[in-house]
Amino acid sequence: MELLHVLITAIIAFAAAHRLLAYGLAFLLAAAEAFPVVGALVPGTAVIVGLGALVPGGALAIWPLIGVTAAGALAGDGLSYLFGRHYKQHAIGMWPLRARPGLLAAGEAFFARHGSKAVLISRFLPGVRAAIPMVAGMSGMSAVRFYAVDICAAALFALAHIWFGMAIGASLAILHAIAGRLVVLVLILVAALALVVWLTPLAIRRTIGLVARLRGPVLQWAEAGDGWARRLVSSALDPERPEALGLLVLGAALIGGLWMFFGVLQDVIAGDPLVRADAAIFHFLQSLRTPVIDQVMVAITELGDAAVVIPVLLVTLVWLAWQRAWRAAIYGFAAVAGASLFAFLMKITLQQTRPDAIFAGWNSYSFPSGHATASAALYGFLVVLICREVGVRARVAVTLAAVLLVGAIAFSRLYLGAHWLSDVMAGLAFGVAWVALLGIVYLQHARREVHAPGLGAAGLAVLLVAGGLHIGAKHAADMRRYAVTLPVRQMTVADWRNGGWASLPERRVDLTGDYEEPFVLQWAGSLASLKAALLEHGWLVPVPWDLSSSAEWLLPNAKADALPVLPHLDNGRSEALVMIKTGGNVPRGQRLILRVWPSGMVLTNAGLTQPLWIGTVVAEKVEHLKPFASLVDEQNDVNSALQTLRADLPGIELENRAPAEAQWNGEVLLGDLEPLN
Repeated sequence: MELLHVLITAIIAFAAAHRLLAYGLAFLLAAAEAFPVVGALVPGTAVIVGLGALVPGGALAIWPLIGVTAAGALAGDGLSYLFGRHYKQHAIGMWPLRARPGLLAAGEAFFARHGSKAVLISRFLPGVRAAIPMVAGMSGMSAVRFYAVDICAAALFALAHIWFGMAIGASLAILHAIAGRLVVLVLILVAALALVVWLTPLAIRRTIGLVARLRGPVLQWAEAGDGWARRLVSSALDPERPEALGLLVLGAALIGGLWMFFGVLQDVIAGDPLVRADAAIFHFLQSLRTPVIDQVMVAITELGDAAVVIPVLLVTLVWLAWQRAWRAAIYGFAAVAGASLFAFLMKITLQQTRPDAIFAGWNSYSFPSGHATASAALYGFLVVLICREVGVRARVAVTLAAVLLVGAIAFSRLYLGAHWLSDVMAGLAFGVAWVALLGIVYLQHARREVHAPGLGAAGLAVLLVAGGLHIGAKHAADMRRYAVTLPVRQMTVADWRNGGWASLPERRVDLTGDYEEPFVLQWAGSLASLKAALLEHGWLVPVPWDLSSSAEWLLPNAKADALPVLPHLDNGRSEALVMIKTGGNVPRGQRLILRVWPSGMVLTNAGLTQPLWIGTVVAEKVEHLKPFASLVDEQNDVNSALQTLRADLPGIELENRAPAEAQWNGEVLLGDLEPLN
């Protein structure tokens, strides 16, 4: 496979440099794929798609390329057809068919099943593409009929492959600029999607299993005495009631939702690490934003707007009224109205500000997320109604679809910077708990069917229609509303030097909200000047992460400067500069690592501005786990590494934070090799 990849890459590079030969190459490869056995060895499809990728850049012209590709496919198919028509069954014993007798057998079976359509279909199926034209000739298919179908097949083949290649080529320029961030974000989304798809059915099965095991002992306890609580439990767990198991599942959801909501609420009020994680995750997701994903996320968040939620709710209520399921209609209205009212009251009570000022009035408050709360309530109650009347597999499918939709809306609020993580968690938790409570009460008294398939279809239809209309009307304005606008603070140079430096963060904050190593460096101006100063004193740019450097970790005797540096985030921001130092006054088997991040502040003086950076320096000890691998152990003592950094930046100012610690004496270095005068 590696050899084939190299071959394809070389062919495409050659074609880019020789335009006329590229057209001939497309003709020959499209034709060669039509010959039995030989066609399987020719990477024609991959190269033709690659040639199509050269069209957006102007290296090749679209219509000549499509024309020669279609002509090549037609010529190859025609020769194969004439070969089969001339030699009939004698062709089976001729080279190269005698080496692959099963190929014609598969082609004959495919042709017998599809008839003339096989000529068109096989053009897009590598497994039988090379056999069908010959089989058509051997079977006596008329030339007029064969060429009538094959001309269409060749044209569609050329159009599909060249246009696909053009789409790839047009995307390369965008992907080149956003590849790193896009890959990280796609990995996060794929991992989250896989987790949801895996966990939702698992959680349903485990919850049902646990509830089934506890049902007997709890029912025995309820029937052993008297009292309203025992009577309520006994009624809910009555084996004669088919909804008893669903009631227990909703009970578990109610307890879990309330536990999460009040846990998040306590963290927000007390300012626990979750609040620091809010800022870290916000900055991290903002650093991953790309125009392409922004378009998708804005569209998803618009599905949670009132302009979509209200039509879905109204259609649901109309459907329930038509079915005369008045109780279900009342509970459905209460689910959305109650959740939205609760979110509004919490917003104006706590008055937690959003990450960015994208709304005015009471909408400027963020806790909890109204989108997450209302969406969880609406689609959660639809799940309750539908799952009451469908089988197990349908329940899992409906629940999974609702989880994916609500989860996507909730994540879009995080990605777009409209809410903190705590806002979204609280909104989802309350929405689930509120729906579970209403569902328990509703199932206790539900008597009338709601015709779940029709309800689900109606809800999905209005979601698509209302969502499409709303996205079409508001998408451009919302793209401007949710545009990236990271706040930047300002401070004068004089204020910074006269104590303002102490207002900057004291320690790095990781994604979980925990405080990590201290910031011992504040640098004003260009990082190029800091990098140049350190290079003069033996500091190095670390090796980048690639296949070769990653393999160093598997060597039991790897050198400190050969190992790539593990990335660290501060408040979700990635490092702007990383440098290492080994040898000299650094102990053997160790390396010093300097990491620098943007501080979110700029210094001003006389109308001029310059960025302010904050950095950490730590010592890492390389440990050799012979004969298996090498590891690094970050040392807790910052003082020795700080003194080395100070010595390598002559003229740098020294300040102190109080009180000092055993592992850090509180010293902070203030540097500026390009002062604003």
